[in-house]
Amino acid sequence: MNKKAFTLFFVLVLVFILSLLAIRVYELKSISSINISKQYNYIQAKNHLAFLKEYLNHSNLENIEKIEIENNKFNIFAYIKKEAMTYEIKLYVSSKFYNISLHEITLKNRK
Repeated sequence: MNKKAFTLFFVLVLVFILSLLAIRVYELKSISSINISKQYNYIQAKNHLAFLKEYLNHSNLENIEKIEIENNKFNIFAYIKKEAMTYEIKLYVSSKFYNISLHEITLKNRK
């Protein structure tokens, strides 16, 4: 009778330890998945910012004060302020679902 109780106790402890390890593995995979998703969204935001910057560098900004691009996942804005010889351009890209926000201020010479 003593051997059966010890065997049952050993099996229960082993199942408990394996359960804890399985939970830990699933937690790590979940955290890794979240990090990959955030990294992907950050890269997307950077691409939107680069596209907007490139677009504005090749555009005539004389009659433009604000640009807003509609997107399902991101808020994309550009504010243009006319200075004496330059345009001050403030670019903003932020995710609607994640805590990702990028901004940049650039200057473009007026022609």
